[in-house]
Amino acid sequence: MKNKLYISVLALATALLLLCGTAAAAGPASNQEGLEAFLDGVIQNQMTEHNIVGVTMALVQDGEIILLKGYGYANLEEKILVDPSRTIFRPGSSAKLFTWTAVMQLVEQGKLDLDEDINQYIDFEIPAKYHGSLRSRQAGPITLTHFLTHTPGFEDQGSGLFVLTPEEIVSLEAFVKNNIPARVFPEGEVMAYSNYGTALAGYIVEQVSGLSFNDYIEKNIFEPLGMQSSSFRQPLPDDLAMRMAEGYKFFNGQYYQGSYEFISALPAGSMSSTAEDMARFMIAHLQGGQYNGARILEEETVRMMHSTQFSYHPELDGMTYGFIEQTINGKRIINHGGNTFLFGTGLYLLPEENVGLFVSYNGGTGLEREFLIKAFMDRYYPLPPMGELIPPPGSLERAAAYSGEYHPTRANFTTIEKLFSLFQAAQVSYTSEGHLTLNLYGMQMHFVEEEEGLYRYRYPDRGNMINTLVFVPGPFDSVMLCAEGPLFIMTKAPWYGSGSFAGFILVLNLLLFVTAMGGWVYAAIGRMLRKEKSPSNKTALAARVCAFILGLLLIVFLVGLFGTLMDIDPAFGVPRIIMEDTGALDSLLILPYIIGAAILGMACFTALAWVKKHWNRAARIHYSLLTLGSLGLAWIMIFVNLL
Repeated sequence: MKNKLYISVLALATALLLLCGTAAAAGPASNQEGLEAFLDGVIQNQMTEHNIVGVTMALVQDGEIILLKGYGYANLEEKILVDPSRTIFRPGSSAKLFTWTAVMQLVEQGKLDLDEDINQYIDFEIPAKYHGSLRSRQAGPITLTHFLTHTPGFEDQGSGLFVLTPEEIVSLEAFVKNNIPARVFPEGEVMAYSNYGTALAGYIVEQVSGLSFNDYIEKNIFEPLGMQSSSFRQPLPDDLAMRMAEGYKFFNGQYYQGSYEFISALPAGSMSSTAEDMARFMIAHLQGGQYNGARILEEETVRMMHSTQFSYHPELDGMTYGFIEQTINGKRIINHGGNTFLFGTGLYLLPEENVGLFVSYNGGTGLEREFLIKAFMDRYYPLPPMGELIPPPGSLERAAAYSGEYHPTRANFTTIEKLFSLFQAAQVSYTSEGHLTLNLYGMQMHFVEEEEGLYRYRYPDRGNMINTLVFVPGPFDSVMLCAEGPLFIMTKAPWYGSGSFAGFILVLNLLLFVTAMGGWVYAAIGRMLRKEKSPSNKTALAARVCAFILGLLLIVFLVGLFGTLMDIDPAFGVPRIIMEDTGALDSLLILPYIIGAAILGMACFTALAWVKKHWNRAARIHYSLLTLGSLGLAWIMIFVNLL
């Protein structure tokens, strides 16, 4: 009897699993009403929690748009609702996929070779030389394959990428010729996200096709797909501009309306579009390059474009030709996100399921798309419950070797922008159980070793923004921390180049100079009250004046820099200096040179004091400590290109 009952229960469970499997295979299209209700709940909750004004979304499956919906407002003041077929949003870097599609079209035609030196296609030259510690090595040619996989080795440049008036926009030709970034990594070895690389690829499209980038995209992608509400042009044509959603940021308890963001690297993110138009593009890629009878790519080209082309480990997601790989709940996704200061966007394709999701937010943090796709995958492609991972023997010792501070490869190395990499650092530590802890952007994540150098998120059934970490040798005899795609590739910082060391030096100098300045002022006041004469040693007096000036200027500089960075433009949610030249930073950057001269003066006074035996020994030791601290400060300023 028990055996019969067991068999019956087993049969029932098997039947239920088969039914569930059938439903899962059918995907989101299997229950249209449930799908809409589910997405309504997730998005409306995000809008409430993150003060988002409007959202536009499209979901496609098996060559059809199964859900097209707008939420909230395109214009808050006039209460104009978002219409997914008419309201235009800015997809930001998701637009790079159109540039890469254009490149692959020209590859099909034999006009471009992915492995040819790009200098063969342009009317200027990308120098074959490295910057920094690689300068003694011979640089090889950069190819379109490197651009498509974000491995050309360029540093990142943020200055001038966004401007607020059409008068500030330069031509694509002027941009790529006047903003050549330094080559800081060996080509083909390090993923470092590059807006410049995409812009140059767009310029190559112009050079080879004989059409402007805008004309080429419109003729060869927009028109065949019927994308009549899309454009890379800036400003937008009048018929599209009137349908553009206003951009908003929520700041200090109220909404601020931002102006139109002009993007200098046009092929890297200047596009404006509707959710319906983006749905057509997704269907074309999912249907082997064709939509509604129109073909923009051959099937073989699409397969090649969707295949893995670069990864640091077989178990780690990497890059296709233009798409970023991502695995959620065991399902392979190829995607591309995009952020402007006002809009956050995600485009996700599940090629094996023939499903695509596009979403764009007006406002928010820019990460809402990641939580939406995770919720979507949990709903329609859930991962079976899994137990907690257990670290293997010896994991504690191996984890200890990886602990330290890591800086993103997408960083600047030659200007003051290098300073920002210190604020984007990740901290890797380990627990006594051998778990690895990653602190990134205020989030703490725990990982467990699976094999040497390969770590998985500790709670696989919960899912995480980052599920796999790989540690590999870096280009500078260091260690690289690699996660999904080119945005989470970091190099281990040497102790002298870490934010921790910089912070220690700054705090040490502030303490030393504040206490010394306080002591000197106290002593001077005491002499005045006792009516004593000042010390007759003019060298000692000059040395103290030099140190006093250095300490005062250091405080002024740090306070000024902090104030400049905290001067937030409420409409864009970023420091005002990023969007406009306020002149404040230029004035402030004069101070490091005066501080540097004062440090040199202190070093001379220190040497003179010991040679001539000025002051007593305790005073010489104290002043020497001040000088050593200031030399550390000089190193930090040199490291971040302030000197």
